[in-house]
Formats: sequence, C-alpha cells, structure tokens
Amino acid sequence: LAYQEARAVEETAAHLDLGEVERVVEAIIHAPVVDVYGSASSGLAAQDLQQKLRRIGYLANAWTDSHLALTSAAVLPATAVAIGFSHSGETDETISAIETASRTGAFTVAVTNFPDSPLAQTADAALITASRETRFRYGAMSSRMAQLIIVDVIFIGVAQRRPESVSAALAATLAAVESRRRPRRNGNGAG
Repeated sequence: LAYQEARAVEETAAHLDLGEVERVVEAIIHAPVVDVYGSASSGLAAQDLQQKLRRIGYLANAWTDSHLALTSAAVLPATAVAIGFSHSGETDETISAIETASRTGAFTVAVTNFPDSPLAQTADAALITASRETRFRYGAMSSRMAQLIIVDVIFIGVAQRRPESVSAALAATLAAVESRRRPRRNGNGAG
C-alpha cells in the first residue's frame, strides 16, 4: 500500500505539466472566488484545497453535493475559478458543475487521471494525476494521494506568489484557533 501510494505521488509529480499549474495558479490569484467540486473520495481532495486556500485568505468553496455545486456554479462571476476533482474524469456531477461554471465564463480546471476523459476535455486546464488503483479500492486510495499532491502544488504555487500576505493570513488563522487547543498533560508529548 505504501509503495503504491508513494508511486502515485512520485509519478504525478514527475509528469505534472508545470505550464498548466502556472495557468491555474495565476487564475486563482486573480479570482474573486474559487469553487471546488468533487464526489466521494474526490470530494476529500476538494475540501482539502478549499481549506488551504481559505487559510491564506482566498474565498474558496468546496461542494460535494451536486445540487449545491450546480447552484453555486451557475452564479459564478466570469473571473472566478472552478476546479473539478474526479479520478475517472467521468463523474457526471463534477462534469455538470464544470460545464455550468464554464457557461458563466469562469476559468475551469480538471484534476483527473485521464487526459482524454470528458472532464479533462470540458475544462480550460487539466492537471493530470498518475495512479493505478488496486482491485480492492478503485478510485479511493492511491488516486486520493495523487489528487492531494496536486492540491499541495496548487497551494504552494499560490502561496509563493504572495509570501507576505500568506504569512500574515497563516498567523491570523493560527491565532484564531489557538484558544481551542488544550495543553498537553505531561512533558513527553503524550496527551
């Protein structure tokens, strides 16, 4: 399992089109809002990207419910970014949200394992993962890890563009939750 997941991350990183990453990062930096869509395990990657972008001050929404995704996509401003996560690139709910966002003029992004998939063909940009699922958990293990490396690459790309404001936002968000942390019970780190 560790080998398969590490391989998915390594192969995704090795084959990632940095030009496409740059286009996505540039669009996010200038977007008033970023909508992120995904179902099931792809929804976890969508939520991770939303959380990371929010922590550094970007208005981002993750939608895992298809009706909420469609209603949000339908009212996106033309300068928005819409990102759809789907390992297969065939998830109808995600494709529909990206198609709807595209009609508003939003810049659309597919994160998928298959460059010829309907999702990749629908989007303005495609970030391609490289994972081989086992017969036991198709679409939920190594694919999730490959999607998460894409999330981290996007996050770091955005953060590197505005290091001062990102540092300030990270400090502010850390301070906001600091009072919610409980002190450790003993000195060895166990609590």
